[in-house]
Amino acid sequence: MRGLKRMVGLGMAALSVILAGCGLLLERLVPETPAEFTVSDGEFLEAIRISWASSLAAGGYEVWRASAEEGPYTRIAVVAEPPYLDEEVDPGVTYWYKVRACNRAGCSPFTPARMGRAGFIPAPPTGLTASQGTFADHIRLSWEPVQGATSYTIERAQTQDGPFTSLGQTSQTFYEDRDVAAGVVYWYRVRACSGLGCSEPTPPVSGYVGSQGPPPPQNLSATDGTEPLLVLVTWDPSPGATFYKVYRAERADGEYEELEEVEETWYEDLLVEPGVVYWYKVRACSSLGCSGFSNADSGFAGEP
Repeated sequence: MRGLKRMVGLGMAALSVILAGCGLLLERLVPETPAEFTVSDGEFLEAIRISWASSLAAGGYEVWRASAEEGPYTRIAVVAEPPYLDEEVDPGVTYWYKVRACNRAGCSPFTPARMGRAGFIPAPPTGLTASQGTFADHIRLSWEPVQGATSYTIERAQTQDGPFTSLGQTSQTFYEDRDVAAGVVYWYRVRACSGLGCSEPTPPVSGYVGSQGPPPPQNLSATDGTEPLLVLVTWDPSPGATFYKVYRAERADGEYEELEEVEETWYEDLLVEPGVVYWYKVRACSSLGCSGFSNADSGFAGEP
C-alpha cells in the first residue's frame, strides 16, 4: 500500500512539473491577435462595449482608442478578460478602437480598427406648434428635428394639464391629427425617441380646427402639356366660397404646399419646368373657414 501511495505521489509531482513547464512555454510565446473583435454602435446607454475572443497564452489585453480611424490611438485600459465597457465617452460621438493581447513575452499585433458610438436618449423637441383654425378637418403639428431621434411620440389632451394619451409615433417632424371635432381646443406635446428610450415631453401647445366653411371644390383638372410654359388648373365653383387656396405637390401622396389664394375658379402655375409632372389640390374658403381638399390631379407644362 505504501508503495502504491509513493507511486501516486511521484506521478502527481511529475504532472505538476509538466504543467509548470507548459505554463513557462506559453509565457514565452507572444499571443495571437484577438479574434471576433466587435464594438457596439448605439446599443448601450452612454457607453461603448468592446468585446473579443480570448487568445491562447494571453496574460491580459490592452484597449486603445482614437477619435479617427487613422489615429493617434491612446491606451485606455488593461484588462484580464473580455469584454470592456468604455464609459468615458460622449454620447453620439464616434470613437475608434483597437485591442491586442499581451504577456511577459510581448504583445500581439493589433486587431483591425472598429468604430463605435454610445447610445443616448434624445433631448425633447423644440419649436412645437399646432395649427389654430387653419384647417377645417385636421390640426397640423410641426417641430424641429432632434439629433439622434429615430421617431417621435405625439400625445394629446383636452386640458393643458392632461391627462395626455399617446396618438402614435412618426419618423417625420410633423403630424396631422384628423380625429378632431370643431369647437374643441386640444393640447399637444411631443417626445423624441431612440432605441434606448424617449425624451421628456415638450411644453404643451394648443390647436383647433377651423369653422365649417364651403364644401370642397369639385372636378379639379390640370392641363397635360397643352399650355406652353404653364399648367392651367381649373375647378367648379363651391357654394359660399369667396376665394380659393391652390396647393401643389411633387407626387400624388406627397406633402402639398400652398401656392396662392385666388378669387377665380382657375389658376395658372408659371413656376414649373416643362415636362415635369406636378400634382394639384384646391380648397374653397370663406369668412367661416376653408373646406377640405378637392380631388387631386396631375399636370405638366408644354414646351415653348
